Amino acid sequence: MFEKLELVQKRYDELSQLLAQAEIATNPRRLQELSKEKAGLEDIVGMYQQYKAKGKELAELEALLDSHAEVEMMALVKWMKQFAQVIYVVKPSPVQDDLTLEDVRRSGLESEFGKVISTGIASPGIVFSLASAQFKREFESADLIFAKGMGHYEALSELPAEGKFFYCLKAKCQPVADSLGVPLNSYVAMLR
Repeated sequence: MFEKLELVQKRYDELSQLLAQAEIATNPRRLQELSKEKAGLEDIVGMYQQYKAKGKELAELEALLDSHAEVEMMALVKWMKQFAQVIYVVKPSPVQDDLTLEDVRRSGLESEFGKVISTGIASPGIVFSLASAQFKREFESADLIFAKGMGHYEALSELPAEGKFFYCLKAKCQPVADSLGVPLNSYVAMLR
C-alpha cells in the first residue's frame, strides 16, 4: 500500500514540476489535462502527507518515551492517580534512556503524569547523598515507591525492606539475577 502511495506522491510532484514549465503554460489543452490530473491526486497526497507527519511525530514521541516503557508507565500512573497522589520522578539530564524533566515538559506529558519532580542527580538509580532536598522529602513521605529499572533496584535494595518498594525490572546481569533468585534476563515485579 505504501509503495502505491509513494508512487502517487511522486506523480503529484512530477505534475507540480510540469505545471511550472513555460511550455505547458502556453499549451492550454495540456495545462488543463495536467491540472485535472493533479487536482485528482490532491486529496490522496494531502492525507498521505498528514499520515507521514503524524508517523514522524509518533516516532519522535516513541523515542522520547523510552521505547514504550514510559508509555506503559504513563498508563499505570493514570490508573494509580484514581486512588492516590502520584509524584513522577525523573532525572535532571539524560541517563541511559530515561526521561528527563525537560522531555516531560516538552512533550506535554506533565499534565498526564501530574506532579513531576527531578531526583536532582543524573545517575542510574538514586544516589541519596547527591539527591535534591525536594526529592528526599517526597521519598521519605511516600507510602509506596514504584521503582522501574535495574538501577533503581540496585540503589534501593540497600535500604531496609519496609514493604514500600515495588520493583519492576529486568535482571540484566548475573549479580542482580542472583540477588533476586531468578534466572538471568528474567522480568521481575516484587514488593519489598
